[in-house]
Amino acid sequence: MKIDLRRGGGPMPQRPQGEPTPTIQTLEQPRREQEIKNSLTPRILNWVIIGAVYLLTFLLPIFFLPNVPSVLELNKQMLLIVLGGIAFLSWIGKLAWEGRIRIKKNFLLLPVIVLLLILALGTIFSAYRDQSMWGSFGTESLSLVTIIAFVAAFLVITNNFDSKKKVSYLILVLISSSFLASLYAIFQMFGKFIFKNPALAQNSFNSVGSVYAFSAFIGAILILAVATILEKQPMAVKIALIVFSLFFVFVLIAVNFRTTLIAFLVGMAVLLGLAIITSGSEEKNRALVLPMVVLTLVLLATLIGKNGSVVKVQLPVEVSLSQSASFDVLKTMWKEKFLLGPGLSMYDLAYLKGKPSEINLTNFWTVKFNEASSRFFTLATTAGFLGAAAFIFLIGSMLVYMFSSLVKIFGRKEEGTYTLVGVTAMWIYLTILQFVCASNITLDFTWWIATAAFVVLTTLVFRKKEEIISETSSPRVSLILSFVFVAIIVGFISLIFLEGQKYAAAAAYNKALASDTQGGNLEDLVGKLGRVTGLDPSRDLYHRNLSVALFAFLNQKVSEKGISNLSENDRAEISTLYFAAEEQANAAINLNPKNSDNLVQLAQINQNVIGSKDGAEDAAIKAYRDALNYNPKDPSIYYQIGQVYLLMADMETAKAAAQQQGKQAQLPEKAKENIALARQNFEKAVGEKGNYIPAQFMVAVCLDRLGEIDQAIAKLEESKKMNPQDAGILFQLGVFYYKAEKYNQARAELEQAVKLAENYSNARYFLGLAYDKLDDKKSALEQFKKIAELNPDNEDVKKIVSNLEAGKKALDGMDVTGSAQGTQGGQNAPAVQRDQEPVPPETPIQGPDQQNQPPQENPNP
Repeated sequence: MKIDLRRGGGPMPQRPQGEPTPTIQTLEQPRREQEIKNSLTPRILNWVIIGAVYLLTFLLPIFFLPNVPSVLELNKQMLLIVLGGIAFLSWIGKLAWEGRIRIKKNFLLLPVIVLLLILALGTIFSAYRDQSMWGSFGTESLSLVTIIAFVAAFLVITNNFDSKKKVSYLILVLISSSFLASLYAIFQMFGKFIFKNPALAQNSFNSVGSVYAFSAFIGAILILAVATILEKQPMAVKIALIVFSLFFVFVLIAVNFRTTLIAFLVGMAVLLGLAIITSGSEEKNRALVLPMVVLTLVLLATLIGKNGSVVKVQLPVEVSLSQSASFDVLKTMWKEKFLLGPGLSMYDLAYLKGKPSEINLTNFWTVKFNEASSRFFTLATTAGFLGAAAFIFLIGSMLVYMFSSLVKIFGRKEEGTYTLVGVTAMWIYLTILQFVCASNITLDFTWWIATAAFVVLTTLVFRKKEEIISETSSPRVSLILSFVFVAIIVGFISLIFLEGQKYAAAAAYNKALASDTQGGNLEDLVGKLGRVTGLDPSRDLYHRNLSVALFAFLNQKVSEKGISNLSENDRAEISTLYFAAEEQANAAINLNPKNSDNLVQLAQINQNVIGSKDGAEDAAIKAYRDALNYNPKDPSIYYQIGQVYLLMADMETAKAAAQQQGKQAQLPEKAKENIALARQNFEKAVGEKGNYIPAQFMVAVCLDRLGEIDQAIAKLEESKKMNPQDAGILFQLGVFYYKAEKYNQARAELEQAVKLAENYSNARYFLGLAYDKLDDKKSALEQFKKIAELNPDNEDVKKIVSNLEAGKKALDGMDVTGSAQGTQGGQNAPAVQRDQEPVPPETPIQGPDQQNQPPQENPNP
């Protein structure tokens, strides 16, 4: 119903046809909106929004702390969520104060929302939701919370930076921070370490990421700085920008990362091309001298520095997956999970499933790469086809809008035009790198800043009419808005709280690792790791390492007192420690069942109690085989399965020897079966890694145990060809020749082993025996006297020395049984650097339900 606006009783004046009659809404609403905007609360909130964005932009490139395992990425994620969350919540608060939704419509809203929804859906169906949500140490940049923070920052900037001055200040803040980061990096590169912490005192460390990632970041900032110089600036600012730019050029040339240099040349070409089109006058064209000088310097450095940097600086070579290897991993994962992939930050799982076989022949066969050769390959692998398509949709939308906007740039004289050109060139440069380089939080943040700045500047420079997505207030809408605002506020506050909790857990974990590295008390280590799992019970890494520490503590208890001296309380504590270690390993598996490290930890603690716990051998083999489902090309898992079968064969042999009571023991059929199974698994390990010496060695040991000594010697001769300087191989080969009564060959191999390792007592022992068999008593006596010096308490050696001095055979009157055994190896070391060793077979490990019950026969393997 229209409202009568007349005063008194006169007639209503007539209005022109077609003009709407004013209502209280049309007259009073703008006035109320203006009063709300000019009130103190929105102005304070606006200052908080702008200030938080400026502070975030300044701190992110330079922020790091050594108090967590992920020195750079986790700290930057924390900073991003806290400051980005403050800015976003302040913006939401401002909207709530105004009582309506007012979001500036732009061409990227739909692609950004689609990308965020698909990544959120992928996280819901992730193989390990917690890791996809928060990231693992080092992969925080591609976690859902980080991407949410990026999107929040993008929305805040596009909706609150409404003037060229604000954008200009934002860019100057970013350039200034980058200069400080560059200054610190150069000090590091030349060995001038500001911080003495071992994690920081390395010439490859900088505040951005790897040296190559830092080079990529500085290339982007250099493009932006050069464009900013072209704008009207105070003379002091312009001089500072020129100095910064020349310093950035020096950094680029010093690092000499060719991928960055080539991409930079493309970006600078875009900048120069657009700047020339924009300038339109001879005077402005003269201002392009600096960009041309920068382009020329970098081009010369690229051409001259093909074989090394023009600046003499020693930087470590960075290793990453090749594009072809990354594509192989992508194909493997898309065959399994095409639409959504395994989940964000789950590249390590995808890599182990699709690892190219040739990597096993390199020195990096134990490395679990957590990122592909480029950010696009990483995203496509972990987020599936839909994630890759959403990312391409976002980039494609930006390129379409960029082209349609920049065709109008010819002859533009508005302030901010060169800044827009610089932002465009920087965005193109960073987008190229998304497809050819790995990324991190700083690089991704810079990309989102460039994207948001482009959206704002195109509106301001081309004076486009802003479109607002809004809802006029009404009781129903107000109720919905209140609910949405509360939900968003609670969500972001929860996000900040949980991030703080996880950060506290990471800091506590870092302290536990430092204590472990320094050889601290094991009981204290267990307590510290227990507190870590209490702070963050959803990270499998913490539970796995607590399991390692618990079993190491069990080892310590057994070795300190000895089995025969254990009291009833000691026996109960040992059982408790074992089951606690098993419980923590299972907790890690429940959280992340597809992580082969969790399954291997469960297998190892069972392997180490074979003979002490019923069914341990079956549990170990099952866990190892489960691990192979997710890490099928790891030779060390096959190797450990082989070790379990060998241990089972030893138990069968010992049982048979006890039953035959001193008679010449025959190898039981069950032991032969287990040795054959062990050999099969060792051969599978060699099949996965042809140069895997430990497995080749153990194949020879199996052949020897089966009485096939000549085949064992032939196998070790193959291993020797691959690694002729391995004293262990030479020693075992000498022992096999000795057992085959080929004493001259035994002497030659053992002499070489002793030459490589002078204090190798076992090698000297068999060398002495070989000399004795060859009737070279003098040389034999020299060897055993040397062994006696190294092992002064060994009574057997003293007896041998006495025999040789008396002119007798070395082993006269001695009962020598057994044979040399191979050593274990090849398994990745856990983060907690404590050994988990097999316990003696008589170690008491029983659960409460097994107390006072007779021991059960081990089930057949």
